[in-house]
Amino acid sequence: MKLTARDLISVGIFTALYFAIVFIFAMVGFLGPLAMFIGFGIGIILDGIVVALFVVRTPKLGALTLLGGINGILLIFSGQTWLVVPAGLICGFLADLIVTRGDPARLPRRIPWAYAVLVVTTVVPLLPIAFDSQAYFETTAEQMGEDYAAAFAALMQAWVLPAWVIISFVLGLIGGHLGVRVSRKHFERAGLV
Repeated sequence: MKLTARDLISVGIFTALYFAIVFIFAMVGFLGPLAMFIGFGIGIILDGIVVALFVVRTPKLGALTLLGGINGILLIFSGQTWLVVPAGLICGFLADLIVTRGDPARLPRRIPWAYAVLVVTTVVPLLPIAFDSQAYFETTAEQMGEDYAAAFAALMQAWVLPAWVIISFVLGLIGGHLGVRVSRKHFERAGLV
């Protein structure tokens, strides 16, 4: 199935909602580096509702790829690395494959897995730490202050990035399951899906 004009409108609306939740909960990071991860976690869980509803409305190949790519572009405008765009496109495409392959009746079981793959992209803005941590923390110090950068550098041990991949995947599963439950309970009853 090809994406229609209506599907593309849905992509725009749901990408805006998805990004708004990401952005709002990323703001929690102003409280401190640990709070940033807490904000990301809450955002991941809540965005599961947005993605579940989006997938139920637009279960077509390319929909999550576009969401991931557009979200990556928006993240660049918020100061993130350019790597978020290819990561968003790749993870979005993999999520699309999970959603669109198989029996449509089993879609609710596939949504959490697709979403968990999609949200692995939350580690990408932190990848520059692995390649050039000094430059990353210098930029952080310029933007957030020396104390924040020092606390962030102390928090970002070698194990944190791989752990965040696993944690974001698990939170994606939780958010995806929550999204499926909420979409069944509220949105089907309201006739929105």
